[in-house]
Amino acid sequence: MGAPLLSCKDVVVEYKTRRGALRAVDTVSLDIREGETVALVGESGSGKSTLGKAIVGLEPIRSGSIKLNGTELGGLSRRAMRPYRQALQMVFQDPFGSLNPRLSIGRIIEEPMLVHRIGTAEERRRRVAELLERVGLSAEMMTRYPHEFSGGQRQRIVIARALTLNPKLIICDEPVSALDVSVQAQVLNLLADLQRDLGLSYLFVSHDLSVVRHIAHRVVVMYLGKFVSTGERANFWDSPIHPYTRRLLESTPSVDAVGAPLVIGAGDNDEIPSAMNPPSGCRFRTRCDFAADICAQSEPALRPVGAYGMSACHRVETLASGAVRYGADENENIVPIRTVA
Repeated sequence: MGAPLLSCKDVVVEYKTRRGALRAVDTVSLDIREGETVALVGESGSGKSTLGKAIVGLEPIRSGSIKLNGTELGGLSRRAMRPYRQALQMVFQDPFGSLNPRLSIGRIIEEPMLVHRIGTAEERRRRVAELLERVGLSAEMMTRYPHEFSGGQRQRIVIARALTLNPKLIICDEPVSALDVSVQAQVLNLLADLQRDLGLSYLFVSHDLSVVRHIAHRVVVMYLGKFVSTGERANFWDSPIHPYTRRLLESTPSVDAVGAPLVIGAGDNDEIPSAMNPPSGCRFRTRCDFAADICAQSEPALRPVGAYGMSACHRVETLASGAVRYGADENENIVPIRTVA
């Protein structure tokens, strides 16, 4: 299949606190290929956004490797990183907070070209007009300011800015979570069209599994800084075998609760452990209905499990025999539809 566009190997991101080191991302590895969308899902605090920011250089990595087209990015200075920023862009969760309210949207979209000294003033103006049209807005809007646009329109502007330098990979950090359902669909369709036309790759960070179901080629599940499950999109819903993946699917917010934080369960054993002091062995064991003694004694490795993908669970073979298949009801809510014998 050729070399991956992005390759992360054993990446660690730590924060220093008064109580000690908090390891937000703990030795994770991930490949993304050209034209592929990889969804990174999990609850708040799992490390999803931190990993995305580390990939684009907004968070330093403590150890590990991040390569773009075979070039090591980890540890590069701001100056050395500059040539690679054209190929690597980010779309943030809050479209209003990521736009400078004092600049017109034309200037906002033009700014990456100014920073990288690309084109003449007229060439940049034409590029801005082209990008506005491509994301479904009018070139005549370039003199207006962010507050004059709706949330969905502002996110289109953010996407246009990300496209300015012809990137290969865009990190989408919860790009539709702040939008209404109908607007979410429009933005997702736009991202799919851009991927088809421009050959873009996406790392799509999200807590909304209904969104992921429509856009991802592969799904990676993250919990307390670790990857616990990976697989092709079909396998994520067709017989998920990791206990945490099942609980995520069962706890997906309904169509009436779009934008709600993803929280699983409500029992006495369902409090999320502290990332400062994660449980021994399997980090999910304190919330798992299938935990055994071995789960506290050793950390399970992320390993292939037949056609299901990869799972980090000591009891994965036992659980695979009673896997549940998930689908969508008439309102696009994710629901279990049958048990695999």
